Amino acid sequence: MKKNMGYMFVVLVIVLAASYLGYQGFESRSIEADQLPEIKYVNFRVYDPVYVGVDRGLFEKHGVSVNIIGDVLAGPTAIQAVSAGEAQAGLSSIPAIINANLAGLPIQGVSDIQSALEGQPLEYYYTRCDSGIKTIEDLKGKDFAVNLWYSSFHYTAIMELEKAGMTEEDVNFILMSFPNQIPALIAGEVDVIGLMEPYNGMAAAQFADQICLLFDANDTFGNKQFTLHFVNRIWAENNPEEAAAFVAGIVEAIDWIENNQDEAKQIIAEYTEIPAEFVPEYHFQNNGMVIVEDVQFWYDYMTAASEADQWLDLESIATNQYNAAAE
Repeated sequence: MKKNMGYMFVVLVIVLAASYLGYQGFESRSIEADQLPEIKYVNFRVYDPVYVGVDRGLFEKHGVSVNIIGDVLAGPTAIQAVSAGEAQAGLSSIPAIINANLAGLPIQGVSDIQSALEGQPLEYYYTRCDSGIKTIEDLKGKDFAVNLWYSSFHYTAIMELEKAGMTEEDVNFILMSFPNQIPALIAGEVDVIGLMEPYNGMAAAQFADQICLLFDANDTFGNKQFTLHFVNRIWAENNPEEAAAFVAGIVEAIDWIENNQDEAKQIIAEYTEIPAEFVPEYHFQNNGMVIVEDVQFWYDYMTAASEADQWLDLESIATNQYNAAAE
């Protein structure tokens, strides 16, 4: 079953990417001395150091201008826009990046945005405290909300089911955005939800007496990276200085966040429209690095049932080549 898990996602991305008929490809550009190269970045409202980099002018400091475009609720929108040349960068889970590459789309992870660390799972799965659901086995036949098909939350849920000897067919997965999951759970429209920061902070504070944590990412796969900023690989190969400047701005933003958590919360609140009081402290991989071993973990899991010995070069999925601070 696993070898077909990403099929729906792959087909969706191919169809959406093909709809951009005006794509002309990427070429190196000569830039006027008084005009910074523009990088279009597809927005997804989660805790994102790109917001801090834009707010504090860190990208301009490194020689590029980042323009946040759109207001999307799911990674495939970013993937199809970047793959088609409508934007240069976005964010998506490593599983979604792998699936896109399996579909032949030229996207490549370049820096950290979401890593389950000690004391920071980032993925939280809740039930109503009065639901009677106490264990994974109790989920059989229940409605399970995920924000995106065959991305990190969906795969994590399937992993947790497998640990209990169950399969994805044992629950009814429902596609639902993070903001809509909280009221749906409270109203009894779904039985389980999976939340990312800062939505988790808001739910945990406002409904502490109604929702109970069932499991989190640390329970399922430990401390691992699972989401990256990504770029169009063709664009980056033709414009390596701009790609490096984009990553440098993110790395500097990550460092600033680490040392200015309270101020960072205010910036994140402005961009996500989640009150700052619900935005937690947030930590990243050192220097925003791609953790190759974690990319390998997701790749191995996703292809475990495949007959192919090796479908992709890991470097095509994600790389640190544009990160001057990588160790």
